[in-house]
Amino acid sequence: MNTPTVVAGALWLVTLWRLPSVRHSHKQRSLALTLAALAAAMTFEVPEVKAAINGNVDITGLPPLLKHILGVTSAAYLLDFVIAVVRPQGLARRTRLAAIGITLSLMLVFYALANWMPGGPVKLGEGRGAIFPVLYMAVFTSYIGVSMIVATWLFLGGVRHSRTPLGKAGLGILGLGTLLGSLYALQRVAFVTVHLSVGADYPELEDLLSTTLKQTAILSIALGVCLPPLSVAVEYIRAWNTLRRLQPLWERLTEAAPYVVLSTSIPRRRVPFRLERCVIEIEDACLALREYVSADVHERALSFAGRKTLEDAEVDAVAEACWLHVAAHLARNSRRLEGVDYPPLGVTGRDRPSELAWLRAVSRAYTSSPAVEEFSRQEQMPASPSADGPERVSHDS
Repeated sequence: MNTPTVVAGALWLVTLWRLPSVRHSHKQRSLALTLAALAAAMTFEVPEVKAAINGNVDITGLPPLLKHILGVTSAAYLLDFVIAVVRPQGLARRTRLAAIGITLSLMLVFYALANWMPGGPVKLGEGRGAIFPVLYMAVFTSYIGVSMIVATWLFLGGVRHSRTPLGKAGLGILGLGTLLGSLYALQRVAFVTVHLSVGADYPELEDLLSTTLKQTAILSIALGVCLPPLSVAVEYIRAWNTLRRLQPLWERLTEAAPYVVLSTSIPRRRVPFRLERCVIEIEDACLALREYVSADVHERALSFAGRKTLEDAEVDAVAEACWLHVAAHLARNSRRLEGVDYPPLGVTGRDRPSELAWLRAVSRAYTSSPAVEEFSRQEQMPASPSADGPERVSHDS
């Protein structure tokens, strides 16, 4: 199997994968159309396809024309995509529409007027029509070069704004692909300039550079397009895993404070939204349950966890789970306390990653730490008069 066939096949696979996203947003639609145009353009480089078109259509150089038109179209959609990602407010939309319209029109006019040499790829013509192939290639190359340079600038500039490592890598690889596309256009200009100025031709070198840069650029763009969706998939799996780990804590706390649970149901597939709601309800339950214990319980929980030779990173989470366990028990059998200081919430003041890590640690301690059960049993035993003073809250289990 030859390289053009492999490249075209890979592009069609990526295109089919991204096709359902066409209806999601303008950004996703531009991306899907970019891939479809690239895949169709590379299909016209497959030898069997070119042979079939040349054998059935009596128009010289039709496969290269179709390939170039699709290449220009894909560059326009790619530029539209990167602007939607990096500059949502837009960038020179009327200018871009005018540029693509003028480019396609001039390409068709110069193609019709050119005296093309029969067979093979597009070559410079002979006789009176010799200037038109030059103009045709100049228009095509200029649009590709300028659009790829602008896209490279936007892609690489957007890397620092991406929130995920895979997103940064995707934009970086897309920027590399468009940079290679710019180099493809520049080397085409260089070879034509050398030919027109000194009459020298280097067909083998030109074909090698052109093919290598073009295929590498297209594959880089295809790979870069795949990474941001993979980032979304990774975030989805991470959210599902976090939700699974927080579910036991949510069940215990909302059983003690059921009124914090929102009534609206959420589809199971909306995992990030379910995780957000789970976190909110856990924190609301903590706020409600802290009114059943005093800050002294929290202090005793810290002291108790510290004596259990736990690692420093576990002490605070185990202490949090200890007083929550006691509060959940008291919420079923007692009234709220008034006129006392309540325990501080360990989740307060944390950023999002730290907040989720903290809640996972508390959930793990609440459901599996023997220290939590032991502390809760001690707190539920009747207090002796000489124990910890009158402020200790004690109840029979």
